[in-house]
Amino acid sequence: MKLLTRFSLVNLFVMVGIFLASSLIIYKFTQVILIREIDADLRGVEEKVSSYVKQYNSLPKGFALDEEIISFANTGQRKVSRRSELTQMFSQRENKMHNFMRLDFPLWFNNNWYTVTIAKPLEGMHHLSKALITISVLTILIIIIISVVLNSILLRRLWRPFYKSMDMMRSFKLGSTDLLAFPETSISEFAFMNDSLALATEKARQDYLTLKEFTENASHEIQTPLSIIRAKLDMLIQEKDLSKNQSELVKEAYTSIKKLSRLNQSLLLLAKIENRQFDNKEIMNLKEKVEEKIDQFRELWQNKGISIKFSLTESYLEMSPELLDILLNNLFSNASNHNTPSGLIAIELKQNEFAISNSGLNGALDEKKLFTRFYKTAVNSNHNGLGLSIIKQISKVSALTTRYKYSENRHSFILNW
Repeated sequence: MKLLTRFSLVNLFVMVGIFLASSLIIYKFTQVILIREIDADLRGVEEKVSSYVKQYNSLPKGFALDEEIISFANTGQRKVSRRSELTQMFSQRENKMHNFMRLDFPLWFNNNWYTVTIAKPLEGMHHLSKALITISVLTILIIIIISVVLNSILLRRLWRPFYKSMDMMRSFKLGSTDLLAFPETSISEFAFMNDSLALATEKARQDYLTLKEFTENASHEIQTPLSIIRAKLDMLIQEKDLSKNQSELVKEAYTSIKKLSRLNQSLLLLAKIENRQFDNKEIMNLKEKVEEKIDQFRELWQNKGISIKFSLTESYLEMSPELLDILLNNLFSNASNHNTPSGLIAIELKQNEFAISNSGLNGALDEKKLFTRFYKTAVNSNHNGLGLSIIKQISKVSALTTRYKYSENRHSFILNW
């Protein structure tokens, strides 16, 4: 639920609740006031009846006040107490039982006590209830209509700077040199948010440029001494005066240097991928790229006695050419290095799927650790364990999904897009 909708609903419920409570309070106050007014009218009628009896020495036969019902009851020497109450009586006007305000008071006449009953209908309360209910319903409907209009027009205009700022954040790229220009706003909270976002994005951009510069410099600075060491070891290996033991030690050092060089290159490549330094996306003909890789690896497979079968369908994919080349290289190298002697590599390309599988007898790999860095099996401990991590990271930045499957002594890696 959107913030605007939630705010409108809460505001609406609160307003409706307050209005209903206030309507009930007004109704109760009006009822009390109306009863007091009717009670005052009944006391006025009482005074008129008493004055009439004193003046004319007889009970009145009829009364001009047609709203009141007046009756006289002879109680002899028994004097009743004066009382006023609400009661139900039959209304001649509406021909049904109705609420009345009733007043009973004693009257001395002709040496006897009489009980005089005056009743007046509470028609005003009935009409007042209808009026208040009608006004409440109409007012609530008006509040709902006004709230909907405000939500769709006024509040959306007020929140427009927020949505513009969020759209700019969605399109923000670390590698971009353009500064974000957030929309001007007179609302303090949005202005504070824009200032905070501007500081955060600028800090992220500076950190990114620092990291990018570090990876580029590290790539050159580390590779240079490694290349020198490899060259020196290569020259040392060719020396004829070395003993067999010395030659073996030099070869082990040379192998370790090569492994360290590959590890450094892989780590730097992962850093570049994570920093999204490969932004040059193009629509690639995947079938042509796979065919090129098959031709490049065919001699290696022949030397290892690995047979190959493939089924390729025309397919296109939008991603960085450099990343696609690295991705295919790692997939093909992984299938070659982890294959069995005289094994099989099967490649299948569909419109939105690429699968490569290789034969293997060591059972399924641990899917939870498979794509983590430096994951290695005991048989292939000479590898640095970063190949599958690079595959996973390239898939992530290129909007590809990567799956692993083991079936019929075959390890399969499947890419979907």
